Amino acid sequence: MEVGRGAAVLELGCGKGDRLAALAALGVRPVGVDISAVQVAAAATRWGSTIEVHQADALHFLSHTSDYYDAVYSAFGAHWFTDPDVLLPAIRERLRPGGTLVLAHVPPGDRIESDEAAVVRSTLAMVLRWEGEAHQWASLLRHHGFVAPSACAILPPHGARTERTVVLRSRVPARPPRTAQGTTTPAT
Repeated sequence: MEVGRGAAVLELGCGKGDRLAALAALGVRPVGVDISAVQVAAAATRWGSTIEVHQADALHFLSHTSDYYDAVYSAFGAHWFTDPDVLLPAIRERLRPGGTLVLAHVPPGDRIESDEAAVVRSTLAMVLRWEGEAHQWASLLRHHGFVAPSACAILPPHGARTERTVVLRSRVPARPPRTAQGTTTPAT
């Protein structure tokens, strides 16, 4: 992400807030949302007032906040578990003109191994997850008004328990779209 000091950045699925704290150290105004009260409490305890965290479903947060962001990102977070035909328009509404969206996930069929995965395997659980190759996500992004989608695959460090990470980047147009009444969306 290319954001400067003072930029407002939203992470969907912020977990314990480590990425938000790194952004705060760069002078960015980091805001995170996570559905897990446990994760949000851990983030607030660890990072205090250096980050802003909210316990909420991503769609609920996006539809109830009045804030606009210079960038929104989700690393193995909300975009995996929320219908992209609902989530992408909600994100677009909260991005400032020219704002950036970054999504990171493993490609379909690749595995993520973790202690949490072992717990899930030991119980009967089914989680709906939206997966897609980079070109499929790019098509979805264009369909929902994002421009210049790009993707790259990042290979993991030696010994990691995943195969690769796909990072998708796109942005909203620099000029806000016109509404039916002829006005433009806010750029604040």
